[in-house]
Amino acid sequence: MIKQYKNNWLLFNLSQPCILCGLRPPAEAQICQACLDDLPWIGNACLRCAEPMHHTALSFICPQCQQKSPPFHQVITPFEYRFPIDQLVQLAKFNGQTHYLNPLAELLSQRLQAAPMPELIIPVPLHSKRLQERQYNQAALVAKHLARKLDIPFSNTLLIKTANTQHQADLDRKARRKNLRNSFQCVGTPPTSVAVVDDVMTTGTTAAEISRVLKQAGAQQIYIWVIARTAKELHLR
Repeated sequence: MIKQYKNNWLLFNLSQPCILCGLRPPAEAQICQACLDDLPWIGNACLRCAEPMHHTALSFICPQCQQKSPPFHQVITPFEYRFPIDQLVQLAKFNGQTHYLNPLAELLSQRLQAAPMPELIIPVPLHSKRLQERQYNQAALVAKHLARKLDIPFSNTLLIKTANTQHQADLDRKARRKNLRNSFQCVGTPPTSVAVVDDVMTTGTTAAEISRVLKQAGAQQIYIWVIARTAKELHLR
C-alpha cells in the first residue's frame, strides 16, 4: 500500500512539472527547488516601503521614508520585479494566464508567516470599465488566495475605484500622484488594521493614496502586500 502511494505521488508530480523550467517535479508552489533558488528574492530593503537596497549590507528605513513617512505601516513582498517574476506577472495580468497567480500568491503567503496579521484583506480595485475590459482583477485573485490561506476575512467591495484614470506606467512619480488623487473611495467603515494586496509596487503612489483614503475612513494600520517590488532604477513602468 505504501509503495503504491509513493508511486501515485511520483506520477502526480511528474505529470505536473515546474511551471518555469517544465522539467523537474515542483517542490513548492508548482516551482521546483532549483528554480526557486534562482528567483529574484528580495534581499536588503527598506523596512517601511520595501525599496530594494543593493548598495548596503543592512536593511533600514530608506532616506525617502525617513524624510516623509508613508501613510502605510509596512510593505511586505518576497520578490524584486525582475525576470522571471516580471514575465509571470505580465502573463497573468494582460494575457489571461491567471493560473500563474496561485504559485506567486503561495510564495507571498510564506513570506507573511512572521508578519502581523490584519483584520481584513482587500485588493487594489480596478475601475468598472477596466474590469469589464480585462474580465478579472489580478489583485483580487491574489488577495482571495491569501485570505483563504491565512484565514482572514476578504472584501472586494470596501474600496472602489471611482475614476478610470490613465495607466500609471505612462507617468512619472509626480504625475502618478496627481493622476490618482481622489480616484479611490471607501464605501464602508474599515477595521483598525487592513492589508491591501496588489501584484507589483513601483513608486508606491497607489499604496499611499489608498492608505490615505482608508485612514480617513477610520483604519489605523495599513499593510501593503505585493508579489514584487521594483528597484528605484526600474521606476519607469
